[in-house]
Amino acid sequence: MRNLFQKSREYLDGRHLVAPLDSSQSSLEEWFQSKYGQYLLQREQEALRHVMPELTAHRMMCLGITSKRLLRCEFNHLHHFSIGACADFPGDNQAIADFDALPLPSESVDTVLLHHALEFSQYPHEVLREMARVLTPCGHMVLVVMNPVSLMGMAKWPARLISSQAIWRHHGLRHRQLLDWLRLLNCHPVKAVSGGYPWPLKFPRGEGETGFIEKLGQRYQLPWGAFYIVVARKYVARPTPLGPRIWKSIRIPMVSGVKKNSVINRSISGEK
Repeated sequence: MRNLFQKSREYLDGRHLVAPLDSSQSSLEEWFQSKYGQYLLQREQEALRHVMPELTAHRMMCLGITSKRLLRCEFNHLHHFSIGACADFPGDNQAIADFDALPLPSESVDTVLLHHALEFSQYPHEVLREMARVLTPCGHMVLVVMNPVSLMGMAKWPARLISSQAIWRHHGLRHRQLLDWLRLLNCHPVKAVSGGYPWPLKFPRGEGETGFIEKLGQRYQLPWGAFYIVVARKYVARPTPLGPRIWKSIRIPMVSGVKKNSVINRSISGEK
C-alpha cells in the first residue's frame, strides 16, 4: 500500500512539473497549429495591435516558446531580433540562449516581448529578473501570459493528468502575482488587455458565436480570458544630493601685474 501511494505521488508530481523549454518546443508548436491554437494566436495579434504601436524605440527583443515567430505583428522599432531556447531547432531565431541567463549587456534593449516564455520556463521569476536587467531605463516589457483564472486554466488540471502535451504543463501566474513581481523589479504596469474566452478543448464552430463571446468579454473586461497581456515600463531611481549645489570657481594662477610691468620698464630703460 505504501509503495502504491509513493508511485501515485511520483506520477502526479511528474505530471505537474514544468519541463525545460528546449524539450517541449515540438509539442508546443504542434498545439499552436491546431484550430484553437490558431484562434488564440489571432486574438493575441489583435490585442497586441492596440498596445504595441505606442512603443516606438530603437531595439526590440522577442522571446518565444517555439522555434518560429508565431506573432507576425509589425512593430515600430528600427531593429528587432528573437532568441530561442533549443539549439536543435533554431527556426526563425537569430540566437540560442537560456532565458534566465542572456548573453547581453545590461540596459541594452528598449523593448522586450515575452510570448508565453514566462509561464513555460522552469524558473519564471529568474527569467523576469533577467528581462529587467537587459531592459533600458524607461524601456517597455510586454508579457503575453496564459491566464490561470479562465476556462483554459480550469481545463489544465484534468488535461495534464491524461494528456502528454506540453501546453498543459505551465506555471499558473495570476495577474496580480505578476504585477507584484514587476513592481519589485521597478517595472510599473502601464496597460493590460485580455482575450480568448471560448472553451479551449473544442473550437467553437459558429464564427458569430465566437465573435459574440469575444465582444462580451472585451466590453465588460471579463477576467477569465485564456490569455492576458501586460505592458510594464522600467523606472530607475536616480540619487538625490542632500546639500545645496554650490558652484565653485576655477582658480587659475596668474603672474602679478606689478612685477610684470617693472620688468618691462627696466628692459626699456636699459637698466640691469
